[in-house]
Amino acid sequence: AWELFVLFAFAQQGQAVERAVLRPLHTDMSPLRQLEHFDARAARCFDPNEEAKLRLVINTVGIELFNARIRAWAASFRRG
Repeated sequence: AWELFVLFAFAQQGQAVERAVLRPLHTDMSPLRQLEHFDARAARCFDPNEEAKLRLVINTVGIELFNARIRAWAASFRRG
């Protein structure tokens, strides 16, 4: 799932919204609500090596900017 977040964080927002399909995971929160509250600091990968690579990219961009882009992407879904 991290790969998708990286893709959408760096893709143009309109393209990401047009191509994405949100599916619920095992949680009480809807997928959209999860994205609206996304925080990369709390996210984990199955493979710690992949997580380290992704964190390097995210930290290069800036974790707050990355989080803001994911949250804005979620907001654009809500707007339709």
